[in-house]
Amino acid sequence: MNTATWKSRLSAGGLRPVLCAVGAALFLLVAYILYFHRTDLWHLWLPASANNDEVIYNRQLAGVLSSGQPEGVYGYNEGRAVVGHFGGWGPVLFFLYAIPGLVTGSGVNAMFWCNLLFAVAGWVLFACGTRLSARRQLLVAVTLFVCWYPLQEVFSGTSEPLQFFLLLAGLGAASALQRRFRVGWFLVLAAACALTTVTRAYTVLLWLYPIVLLWKRHRRWALVSLAGAVLSVAGYLVVTVAMTAAFFTQNLDMQAFSLLAEGKPVQAVVYGCTKLGTQLAYLWREGIAPAARGDFRELGITALLLLLLLVVQVVGLVQDARARRPVAFQVCTLAVVVVSLLGLLEMYEMYAMARHLIMLAFFLVAALACSHPRALAVCLVLVILLPYHWQTVTLPTYDGTMDAQLQTVSAALAQREDAQQSDDPWAHTLAYAFRDEVFHGYLYAVPAGMGIQFDQNTYLADINNPIHSQYVMTSHGSETETRLLAEGWQALVSTEDLIVYERPETGA
Repeated sequence: MNTATWKSRLSAGGLRPVLCAVGAALFLLVAYILYFHRTDLWHLWLPASANNDEVIYNRQLAGVLSSGQPEGVYGYNEGRAVVGHFGGWGPVLFFLYAIPGLVTGSGVNAMFWCNLLFAVAGWVLFACGTRLSARRQLLVAVTLFVCWYPLQEVFSGTSEPLQFFLLLAGLGAASALQRRFRVGWFLVLAAACALTTVTRAYTVLLWLYPIVLLWKRHRRWALVSLAGAVLSVAGYLVVTVAMTAAFFTQNLDMQAFSLLAEGKPVQAVVYGCTKLGTQLAYLWREGIAPAARGDFRELGITALLLLLLLVVQVVGLVQDARARRPVAFQVCTLAVVVVSLLGLLEMYEMYAMARHLIMLAFFLVAALACSHPRALAVCLVLVILLPYHWQTVTLPTYDGTMDAQLQTVSAALAQREDAQQSDDPWAHTLAYAFRDEVFHGYLYAVPAGMGIQFDQNTYLADINNPIHSQYVMTSHGSETETRLLAEGWQALVSTEDLIVYERPETGA
């Protein structure tokens, strides 16, 4: 039996997805060991992580797994969604995480394990859809390893890996449709586009792939995709307005779009250009210039990575156009990245841009693997020349002293919840005094199903602001504690690092 026949039978037998999954898992294991080898690898413990988003993700996932949605309410400064009990990012994100969560459970590292499963599943769909050879898969893996920042997100408890999974699934399906139309791959692509749009609006641009690739020969399906784009944007608006609790302050600048809606296009362009200039100046001053001096900050490095990948994408597109090769896929890729980047620069403050730049860089690495693997190899060589990836990287690891306090607080809250008879969701909610000395990792002590209000300590300390939550977690001697004591709140549990108070009248 020759090699071609053996490979054909192997693929036809369904072993290709299995081999891709095994390869992806091995790659993640090797990357984990090589990058975190200075840390205790086998005792990862997310309660010790510096990222306070992770605990909010984790506890909302636990609420979905235990009750379908949290019994208490999530929000900021005693706020909540109009519908449902979810905080930032809305319910769709956590329902999606609940799928691998059925396997991982709701422990403190649940989001980490879910992210690994999403990474493997995304790799399988991407490799099978694009029909990547083992050599090309290795090229993608090594490139991501050297770039590091996109891969680092996988080894965390944040939600970025879900977006990576959807991007990989979408690119794999788009590549498959480019070769030959099949309903199955169309459904994969449509699902990926819809779900990523509902959870992150600017990714609506991914719908360009089915619309453009199918417009000429399968126009009916292209029109279905156009309708899907409209419906998914509508879904995002419904989820955001009705099912997502507002953050402390509005962190989106929509002024340029507001001016357009008011019929002032000139003012909108002027404002947009001014904002873009300000953003780029900040990026140079706080990111790229420090990187040139050897101060490798995440913002600067991710911006340089994205710029390098974008230049290579443009060069590849020009070469394909001059050679009269099909360029629809590459045009869609370039449009997605450029338009998304311009929109992000207009709407978001630059200090919060790094994670979005990382996602776009990840997207370009995968897209280049589909269309220009040789160009991706050139990018790999250029990135290797940068020394930033040899910086020390650590993991949050087990802390016995902290864990003992977590268990004490969790037991006390669970006991009170078992005795709680109120149907009011606020009666199952704990307010956390953000920026008091109590570490956010102690919120992992909140039992599954309870809600968390992530409140500014200044908000809770102000007697003019009502506290709806049944419980408040703060530090000893804080201004928040002074207010609670003055209003007759009762200490429920106290440890070395924190104290939890309960309102004097249950269910009030």
